[in-house]
Amino acid sequence: MCFSASVSYSAAAVLVTTGVYAAQQARCLTLPYWMWALVPIFFGVQQAFEGRVWQELDAGDANAAVPFALGFHFFSHFLWLWWFPLCSYLVEPGKIHKRIFGGCAIFGAFAGTLVYAAMLFHPEWMSVAVRENSVTYDFSFPYRSAIHIPVTPAALYALTILVPLLFSSHKLISIFGVLVVLSMVLASETYSYAYVSVWCFFAAALSLYLVYMIRHLVAQGTHAPARNEA
Repeated sequence: MCFSASVSYSAAAVLVTTGVYAAQQARCLTLPYWMWALVPIFFGVQQAFEGRVWQELDAGDANAAVPFALGFHFFSHFLWLWWFPLCSYLVEPGKIHKRIFGGCAIFGAFAGTLVYAAMLFHPEWMSVAVRENSVTYDFSFPYRSAIHIPVTPAALYALTILVPLLFSSHKLISIFGVLVVLSMVLASETYSYAYVSVWCFFAAALSLYLVYMIRHLVAQGTHAPARNEA
């Protein structure tokens, strides 16, 4: 994210600490809710990777930052694409929604595997730099596909994650989806040149909401209240 390595490391410490607390709280819930509790921990690790990216860039070695950038992109371009849909799928009571969310998880895993495999096998295609106090990532494929689709890759990415969140039958999860949408819009409007880095930071901060969600469920002694069971 923007500012410095210390900001990323501080965010990582807060996220991992609160995530561990949430995971401990979620032990009395079912496994799918424990998976939700792990989200802040994963975001914390992602922020720690970006802290190392900052350190290497501050030292003037952009090439040395690439391995840590790949660690950051493991989450942004692989894990989140299927983790959020899968978590939504596992707690969804409605059959139609469940099928849609499952489809999003499968598509996210497939697309994420393709994109991240290309990054791993061709790290030379990635460039990392600092622009206006933010980290920018550029991954350029040297080949052009003859296949044309009516939506952009960014739109597909957003839909894969947002559809299961926004249309979840569980009110607490759909609220989280709305917050993620707002963070995407804010990052796009204010930091479009460093969107990946900034949005992941915003989403990481929002993941603390999931700690509240877990505590709320534990306090109620029930699972998340569904808006409908159809």
